[in-house]
Amino acid sequence: MSKSDLHVHSIYSERPSDWFLQRLGAQESYTDPETIYRKAKENGMTYVTITDHNRIDGALLLKKNHPEDTFVSMEATTYFPEDGCKIHILLYDITEEQFLIIQELRKNIYDLRRYIIDENIAYSLAHATYSVNNKLTLDHIEKLILLFDVFEVINGARSKRSNNLWHTVLTGLTPEIINDLKIKHNIDPASDKPWIKGFTGGSDDHADFFISKTYTETQANSVKEFINNIKNKSTTAAGRNNDFRGLAFSIYKIAYDYTKSNSLNLPNGITSYINELLFEKNKLTIWDKLKCRKFKKNKNKEFSEIKKTFFELLNDIYNVEFIDIEQRLDVVYEKVSLISDIFIKNVLISIKTDLKKGNFFKILNNFAMFLSGIFLSGPFISTFKHMFSDRNLLGDIKTRFEIDDGAEKKILWFTDTINDLNGVSHTLKQIAGLAYKKNKNIKIVSCYSEKETDGAINPNIINLKEIFKFKLPAYEKLKIRLPSVLSSLKEISDQNPDEIYISTPGPIGLLGLLAANLLKVKAVGVYHTDFTLQSKEILNDDTVVNLIERYTKWFYSAMDAIEVPTNEYINVLTERGFDKNKMEIFKRGIDWSMFSPNKKAGENFLEKNSIKKGFNLLFTGRISKDKNLDFLMEVYKEVLRDNKETNLIIAGNGPYLPKLKNKMKDYKRVYFIGEIKRENLPEVYSGADLFVFPSNTDTYGMSVLEAQSCGLPALVSDIGGPKEIIVNYVTGYVVESNDVKHWRKKIINMIKLHDYSPDLYDKICADSRRNAIENYNWDSIINNFVKYNRSYPINNKLKANLQ
Repeated sequence: MSKSDLHVHSIYSERPSDWFLQRLGAQESYTDPETIYRKAKENGMTYVTITDHNRIDGALLLKKNHPEDTFVSMEATTYFPEDGCKIHILLYDITEEQFLIIQELRKNIYDLRRYIIDENIAYSLAHATYSVNNKLTLDHIEKLILLFDVFEVINGARSKRSNNLWHTVLTGLTPEIINDLKIKHNIDPASDKPWIKGFTGGSDDHADFFISKTYTETQANSVKEFINNIKNKSTTAAGRNNDFRGLAFSIYKIAYDYTKSNSLNLPNGITSYINELLFEKNKLTIWDKLKCRKFKKNKNKEFSEIKKTFFELLNDIYNVEFIDIEQRLDVVYEKVSLISDIFIKNVLISIKTDLKKGNFFKILNNFAMFLSGIFLSGPFISTFKHMFSDRNLLGDIKTRFEIDDGAEKKILWFTDTINDLNGVSHTLKQIAGLAYKKNKNIKIVSCYSEKETDGAINPNIINLKEIFKFKLPAYEKLKIRLPSVLSSLKEISDQNPDEIYISTPGPIGLLGLLAANLLKVKAVGVYHTDFTLQSKEILNDDTVVNLIERYTKWFYSAMDAIEVPTNEYINVLTERGFDKNKMEIFKRGIDWSMFSPNKKAGENFLEKNSIKKGFNLLFTGRISKDKNLDFLMEVYKEVLRDNKETNLIIAGNGPYLPKLKNKMKDYKRVYFIGEIKRENLPEVYSGADLFVFPSNTDTYGMSVLEAQSCGLPALVSDIGGPKEIIVNYVTGYVVESNDVKHWRKKIINMIKLHDYSPDLYDKICADSRRNAIENYNWDSIINNFVKYNRSYPINNKLKANLQ
């Protein structure tokens, strides 16, 4: 098979389209024609050409020096006259006379197309789905399908997703589709069989990195035969696709070439020297090694970690037997990511330590390092966005041409909490476990220490690399972790999700929001926790509370959709200024095989904790002031007036636990049993007679659902989300918030049912269990993630008895 890279640029190409290179004043490429020829031959190309933008100087020079195996080509920029949309067309084996005419005609794509056909010029339409000047639409795509018959289906500068979809569209064309397009746009197709297309591939290299890594191949024994095969649509494309890292390094390389070509005076520091080693040298000389030793001996502690990383990079590149450009870029990206992390971490440590000491000079000094870290990350973030800029158009193309690859939607779900004892963590772990079990494309993204896990590894949980952590005030057991931006971007890019869910507004949640914007995918925020109300209860500081509310509102306003646990909270958030049109119900499920009644286990639990015989009230959850536990203690005291054999069991831990213990130290039937592992919670619920949950700030109340699943009736406040979990007067009571008398009355009623109407009480327990099984099934939720409408049959006789 004969091969040729049919899309490559040289120093003669016109001005760049990349904004960074334009601002810098750099050219589009600094690769000389002879380098292109040499690299192409080293990489196995049979024939060589150059496709500079609207220029043929480099191609002519190549043809002059190597007449037997080269041909003159160009990449012509042309325009749809109706709206100025730019299109790039690769034209092959043209003469100088044809070039001059093309330069005149390329202002109008219809005139240029007519000339190409009349002259029988070999061509390929380059990167058809890439919008060169942000004007490309689905209508343009349809017109291009009619206007041209040969297309570049592997462009080495574009993503695999983009290239593959375009190839799929072209191979799926039919006479019927072509005829529909012809009628719609009133354009005559390019040939008599326009549904059959020809394919080419080219590296689109500008930086001397990927020359001939993408190419076109066909059976040909001469340049003429190769060109004819392009015209006859009998060529195929092969080779590499690009990602955001390759594009960023290409831009770095062109910028480096620009500084060299203009003899700019760069500082003789380690960064300048590293650039020279990365972009020019293939091995370290003795002089290079001496230079490295000199840098190593520099005793500046501020940069010791950065220097160490630099020299690890050099060792990996020059002392390891590989190394092609792909492997080199992998190594360089890893180290650049690490260096960026070090810069950012140092300033965060400085803020944490030097701020307390009042050392503002050191903070400012480290802030300069922080900007260096951002500068290193910036180009990668920019190219990440660039690589996915065509996503909306690709979606339109899939819809228009009915492309169905049979794959399920891929979801990445971002959370700052995954191993903590809270409802969010439990919910997301269940989702991850079920997604893995059912082979669903849902992966949870978080950041945590391996020490926090129980040793079990769930492939559907992605653990991002941590660079910094701190404790959250009033949530001392909850550590907030900042992930490495660049290493996270690579992971996210590899996953290539179709949709992003975000459960928390912390650093991981912000990363998820950034990723959704860069990827141009739907961002769905899940409103698990009302931080505003919690902070109001805990901090008693209106300024901080208002800041939290403003930040939370901004965070969720940036989402495309907001999923809220209950209708109650949709109303609450609407009153606080959230967009109701974005909100829908986020339905949760319960593993009711795990959370099931077990009388024997319950009895063992009571015996093990030396709990006296009596009626057992139970609260499980975080022991925090915002859970309204002071109110619960007052209710309990009132209940004791009627029934002295009532126990109150408190399971959990939290910042308010010491005060609560001290407050209830004289009440011998109040049992603080501490944190309970999730797998042991069912025996706790099975040992209780009534679950009491007085919180007014919970958006949902996972522990209420757990109790119901274990057949335990519940009392909940009429403010917040838990009231939508139980069925009032059927599986428990919804009680007026902060009304001690009302709560006391309902608890006494339940005690009487338990003691004097055991059949009726057992019925309530059975209905509680049935409520969980019938209305909170994870299987259907994990499959659909759609709004769930509860339809629970009310037992009117039972309701009357309870009343």
